[in-house]
Amino acid sequence: MHRRRWRSPSPAPDRVAEHDVNGIRLVPIGPALAGALLVGVATAGGLVVIALSVLGFPSLQPFGTLPLATLLDVIKLAFAAIAGIGGIIALVVAYRRQRLAEASAELEHAKEERERVRILNERFGAAAGQIGSDQPMVQLAGVYAMAALADDWPEQRQTCVNVLCGYLRMPYEPDPGPDASAAARVAFRRNREVRHAVIRVVRDHLNPHVGGALWHDCHFDFRGAVFDGGVFAYIEVPKGCSLNFLDAKFVDGVTEFQGSKFTGGVANFWRVDFAGGEVLFQGCQFTGGHVGFGDSTFSGGKIDFRSVDTDDGAEVAVFSADVSFKRSRFIGAEVLFNRTHFVGGGVDFAGAEFSGGDIDFTDAQFSGGEVDFTDVGDWSVPPSNLPPSAPGLRLPRR
Repeated sequence: MHRRRWRSPSPAPDRVAEHDVNGIRLVPIGPALAGALLVGVATAGGLVVIALSVLGFPSLQPFGTLPLATLLDVIKLAFAAIAGIGGIIALVVAYRRQRLAEASAELEHAKEERERVRILNERFGAAAGQIGSDQPMVQLAGVYAMAALADDWPEQRQTCVNVLCGYLRMPYEPDPGPDASAAARVAFRRNREVRHAVIRVVRDHLNPHVGGALWHDCHFDFRGAVFDGGVFAYIEVPKGCSLNFLDAKFVDGVTEFQGSKFTGGVANFWRVDFAGGEVLFQGCQFTGGHVGFGDSTFSGGKIDFRSVDTDDGAEVAVFSADVSFKRSRFIGAEVLFNRTHFVGGGVDFAGAEFSGGDIDFTDAQFSGGEVDFTDVGDWSVPPSNLPPSAPGLRLPRR
C-alpha cells in the first residue's frame, strides 16, 4: 500500500512578496501605490463621515438643475481629490527613492570600511613582520610603521601598542662588555637602539606637547622588561591610561621620567628591581591616580625624585596623591628626595626596610598630607636629613 507523502502547503500565488533591494525590503511598486491610494480614499471617506457626523447628517435637497457655481465647486473638489491622490503617489515614490538612496550610501560606506580595514590589516601584518625580523634596521622600520598604524587605527590602537610593548618584554641580552668581539658589541648597540626607539615612540605619544595623536586611552604593559636607559620624560598619565612596570628591572644607563605628570591613571612600579644605572623622576608630579613602588628593591644605582632647576626654571617634584612604598627594601641604592614637596595624599612606607644605601631628604618640604614611616620593618640605616618634626611627617616609634 502506497502512502501519500505529505507536503507543506505552498504560499498562495496571489500573495504579495517583498523585494530585497540594496539590503532593504520593499513592497513592489504596483501594490505599494494601490495600497497608498486605498489608504488615501479611506482617509478622505473617513473625514467626510466625521464631518457629516459633526453636522448631524443633514439631508440633501435634490435639485432639478445644477447651478453653474455649484458645478464649478464640484469640478474644483474633483481636481482637489485628484491632486491629493497624486500627492500621495508622489510621496510614496519619493519615500522609496530616499530609502534606496540611503541603502546605496550605506552599502558604499560598508564597502569603503571593509577596504579600509583590509588595508590596515595588511599594514599591521607588514609592520609585525618587520619587528620580528632579525635585522635591527628592519625592526626599527617596523617600530615606526606600527606607531603610524596605531595613529591611523584607533579601533585597534591597543593591539598595536601591545606589539610594541611585547618587543620590550622579549628576553634581554646584556652588554657583552669591552672584551667581547666588535661584532658582538655592534649587535648589542643595534638591538638597544631598537628598544630605545620603542620607548621614544611611547614617550612621544604620551606627551601632549609633542603634537600628533595621543595614546592616553591605552595600557602599556612592561611587565618583567629590562631597561638599560631610555627617555620617558614629560609624559602624562591621565585617567584611562596605565603604565605597568611590575617585576621590571633597571640595570644600566639613564632612564628618564623627568617632568612627567601622573594625574589620574595607573603607574605600577611594584616589585621593581632598581639594580643599576640612573632612574630619574626629577620634577615629577604625582597628583592623582594609583602610583606604587611597593615590594620594590632599591639595591644599586640612583633613583632621583628631587626638584631640579632647569634653563626654563625650577621643576618641582610634587607628591599630592597616595603613593605606596610598602615593604620596599632600601639596601644599596642612592635615593634622593631633595627639595621634594609633600603637599597632600599619603606616602606610605609601612613595612619598608632601610638597611643600606643613601636615602636623602635634604630640604624636603612637608606641608600637607602624610609621609608615614611609623611601621617600617627595618630602620637600621634611616634616611638622612629628615626633620625631627613637620606637618604630616610620621617617624618610627621609639
